[in-house]
Amino acid sequence: MADKEETKAEEKRTFLGQNKKVYTIVAPNANDIREADWNYSRTFTRSLTEGITTSAEMMDILRRRGIVGPEFEQRASELARNLNEKIFNLETAEDMNAKRDLAVEVAEARDELFQWNQRLNGPMSNTCEQLADDARLEYLTSCMVVDDKDARVWDNYDAYLTEKNQSMALKSRFEIMLYLQGLESDFLERTPEAQAMKEVETDILDKAAQAAKALEAIVEEEAVKTANKKATRKKRTVKKATKEKEEISE
Repeated sequence: MADKEETKAEEKRTFLGQNKKVYTIVAPNANDIREADWNYSRTFTRSLTEGITTSAEMMDILRRRGIVGPEFEQRASELARNLNEKIFNLETAEDMNAKRDLAVEVAEARDELFQWNQRLNGPMSNTCEQLADDARLEYLTSCMVVDDKDARVWDNYDAYLTEKNQSMALKSRFEIMLYLQGLESDFLERTPEAQAMKEVETDILDKAAQAAKALEAIVEEEAVKTANKKATRKKRTVKKATKEKEEISE
């Protein structure tokens, strides 16, 4: 019984919508998967009959135009190696200033690799397979998102396609994609550079807090010194007045 409850908990994941409401991702049932696969096949067939290229055809086109090939792969390997080296340097750095600079370098290296891979990924996103896969993802999105009352946000696939709140639809689609790929919603915040920047930020805040405490201590110390000086002057004044009074009495 406990194992079943743990499995059920693992299958669910929540995320915040644009309206700050909490939505839950639930695992699709067998019928949902069948319908999603059917949607994939239908979209693939329609795309193929309309003349959209397949992945294999697109790769042939890209090779003929020299967009991909040995040079593309060599450059991609160089950029990946450069990124890994910078990540290693970042993870072994101890000085906070060095970590900050290296985190920026890692982010730039990662973006450079991403932009280079887009030479391939961009065209491949318009193939029959990718369009069909997108349709499958959208169908699963329409039946895997529930509200705080465990009711489906969309009654059916058409309701999802006609959703007026596009921000909600795109957010849900993105969350389902990450869920199916086994990625957490905050996976971008878990990259080495993001973690390093958080560490640097924490260090800066700690130093600022220490500086504020030190300043507060100095202010208190100065206040005590001032109070002591005033008390001393007052005692001297009282003592002097008493002495003068005694002299007059004599």
